[in-house]
Amino acid sequence: MQRTFARQLRRICSIESKEELSQQLSALNALALPPELKNFVVGLEELFARVQGTYEENERDLNLRSRSLEESSSELSAINDLMRADIASRNRVLNSVREAAGKLLEPSTTTISLPAEADLEGLSALLPDLVAQQEKRRLELFHQRFAMDQHAIVSITDTSGSILYVNDKFCAISGYSRAELIGQTHKIINSQQHSVKFFAALWKTISAGQVWHGEICNRAQDGKHYWEESTIVPFLNEAGMPYQYISIRTDITERKHMAEKIMASEKQYRALIENVHEVIFQIDELGRWCFLNPAWGKITGFDPEKTLGKDFLDSLHHDDINQAMTLFENLRNDTIAHDKHEFRFHNMRGGYSWLEMTIQREFDLMTNWLTFTGTLNDVTERKRIAQLQTEFVSVVSHELRTPITSIRGALALLDAGMVGPVPASQLKLVQIAHRNSQRLVTLVNDILDMEKLMAGKTDMKIEPVNLALLIESAVEANAAYAQAMQVKLIFSPPPFATMVMADANRLMQVMANLLSNAAKFSPKESPVEITITTTKNHSRVSVKDYGSGIPAEFHHRIFTAFAQVDTSDTRQQGGTGLGLKISKNLIENMGGEIGFESESDKGTCFWLELPKTREINNFSRKTEEL
Repeated sequence: MQRTFARQLRRICSIESKEELSQQLSALNALALPPELKNFVVGLEELFARVQGTYEENERDLNLRSRSLEESSSELSAINDLMRADIASRNRVLNSVREAAGKLLEPSTTTISLPAEADLEGLSALLPDLVAQQEKRRLELFHQRFAMDQHAIVSITDTSGSILYVNDKFCAISGYSRAELIGQTHKIINSQQHSVKFFAALWKTISAGQVWHGEICNRAQDGKHYWEESTIVPFLNEAGMPYQYISIRTDITERKHMAEKIMASEKQYRALIENVHEVIFQIDELGRWCFLNPAWGKITGFDPEKTLGKDFLDSLHHDDINQAMTLFENLRNDTIAHDKHEFRFHNMRGGYSWLEMTIQREFDLMTNWLTFTGTLNDVTERKRIAQLQTEFVSVVSHELRTPITSIRGALALLDAGMVGPVPASQLKLVQIAHRNSQRLVTLVNDILDMEKLMAGKTDMKIEPVNLALLIESAVEANAAYAQAMQVKLIFSPPPFATMVMADANRLMQVMANLLSNAAKFSPKESPVEITITTTKNHSRVSVKDYGSGIPAEFHHRIFTAFAQVDTSDTRQQGGTGLGLKISKNLIENMGGEIGFESESDKGTCFWLELPKTREINNFSRKTEEL
C-alpha cells in the first residue's frame, strides 16, 4: 500500500494494512445490504484502488521531480564553481593589470592616474593611454640610443664577458664585423698594454655591482692601437647581482696623442726655462712674484723659491721704485708705450745688478685675473762699459771743446782777413780748416748734449709755449742755412693759437735739427713745408722735404746714436749722426713723441707731437695725486 494512502487510512479509518482494508470491504460485501449500499461498497473498493493509484502516481512524479531537482542542483553547483573560478581568475587578471599599470605610471610625470579598484571601464580606458605613453618612451629611448651610438662605442656582455651586442661604431673602430664579435670576449681587442692586475681590478669592481671608469688601450684588427675612455655599468637583478654589463666608450686616441705631444713640449719648455740665461718671471696684480726660473738665482744669488710671494718693489733699488710704479700703473691701464725698461735689482752680494726688463700684461677673461709676464736680462756689464764710454767721451769732449773753439776762432779771423790778407793759394786751405773746425765744435757739443741726456742731467724748463710763434722763430733762424742750400722753408701757421707745454730752448734745438736736415737733403730749388695740426690732446709739427727718402732697411735705426744713411748726399753734407737721437730724447723728456714717414724718391716727413697745455696740467695733477 502507498505510504501516504496508508497513513490516511490509519488516521481516518484505523486500518493498518492493505489486507485489513480488504477484510473490511469483504465484510461489508457479506452483509445483507440494500442494492444501493451494495453498489456503494463495490464502488468504494474501486475508489480506494484509484486513490491508491493516484497516490502512487503522485509519488512517482514526486520522485521524478526530486531526481530532476537533484540533478539541476548538481549542475548549478558546478556552474557556480565555474563562475567563482572565472571571477577569481578575472580578479587576478585585473589585479595584475592594475599592478602593471601602476608600475608603468610610477616613473611617469604625466597626470595619468589609476582608476578606482572596481572601475573596470576606467581601467580599460587607461590602457590606450599607457600604450601611447610607452610608445612615446620607446621612441625617446630609440632616439637616445641612436644619439649615443653616434657618439659612443657601445657593447653588452654577459657575466662571463661574452659579447652579446656591439653597435656600428664599435665595429668601425675595431675593424671587426658584428658577426666576428658576437660570442667573443673583449680579449679579441686586447692590446697587451695593460697588466693582469689592471683587468683584475676592473672585474672586481663590476662583479661587485659597481660602475668602473678608466682609460683602455685596445688593438684593432689591423694591429693599430687606439685609446678609449670607458665606463662599464653592471645591470643588476632583484637580488642585486649583475646579470649583464654594458660598456660605453669614447675614442680619445687623438687626445692622448695630443697630451703626449703637450707633455713632450712641456718638458722641452721646462728644460728651456730652467736652462735659459734670462730670468723668466710672472707677477700677479698685487705686484708679487709668482714665478721665477733658476736664472734668477744665478743672476741675483737669491733663491727663486724663497723670493716667490714677495713684493716686486722690494727687489728694486729705492731710486727705481717710482719708475717701476708708473710702469705697472700703465700696464694695468694698458697704456704702456715702451717694451723695454732697465732697473737696478738687489743682489746677494749687497750691491745691485742692472736688469733689462721686457714685460706685458695678460688678462684671463675666465678668471678675471691680471698678471704680468716677461724676462729680465742682465745688462750690468753693458751698463758698466757704457758708463766708462760715457765718462771717457765726456772727459775727452770737455778737454777738446776749449782748444777746438780757440782753433775755430783763429781760423775765422784768418778767413775773414781780420789779421791781414791771406794769399789766395792759402785761403782755400784756411776755409776748409775753418769749416771742419765748425763741424768739430758741433760734434763736441752734440756729444756733450748726449752725455747730459744719458746721465739725466739735462735741465728742462717745461712751461706753456706758443707753438706757432716758436716755429716762426725757428724758420727765421734757419732761413740763411736753407738759402745756402738753395732750399726754401715754407711755414703755414694755423689760424688759431696753439699752446703746448715744452722747454722753448730745447724745442728750438730740435726744430733747428729737423729744419737743417730737411734743407740738407732736399733737391735744389725745392720747398721744405712746415705745418701744425692738432688733435684733441696733442699738437703736431710736420717738416716735409722732397728728397730721395730714407731707405726702408734704415728705418729702424734712424733715431739711434751715430746713425747716418750711407748715401752720396750724406757723405757730401756730413753730420754727427747724433742730432735725431738727441731730438728724440728731448721730445720724450717733454712728454711728447717724434717719428717720421718716408717714401723712396718722394721725400720724408719728420713729425713731433707735444701735449696741449690742458693735458699736461691734468697729467701733472694726476702725478701729484699718485
